[in-house]
Amino acid sequence: MTDELITQVARIFERARDELLTLLPTQQPPVATTLTPLREWMSATQLAEYWQLYNDKNEPTTAGILKWAKRPADQFPLPHAYMGDLLRFNRDEVDQWARQEAERRRAQAGKRSFKIA
Repeated sequence: MTDELITQVARIFERARDELLTLLPTQQPPVATTLTPLREWMSATQLAEYWQLYNDKNEPTTAGILKWAKRPADQFPLPHAYMGDLLRFNRDEVDQWARQEAERRRAQAGKRSFKIA
């Protein structure tokens, strides 16, 4: 390599290093996020957060959860239990219900498309 090329590369490196060093102090430290432990039993609000059901204001919404829980037995209600007067949902049971509900909805959508054709 020629001396001129070595000098140009050194200048580029120094300029890049100086720009990087000026940017580093302005970077914000990473925000510490707290992870919520997975609960075995959850309230409707906790289940909404777990399933990431949020309204326009970014608040957990429980309307669908409560509606699914109130379904008649022949319409596959969301599994729940009462602990005192508090409605609670078991994580494993609701996860299984969600998978089964998705399958039921896919099957219904398939039946509808056959009727249309």
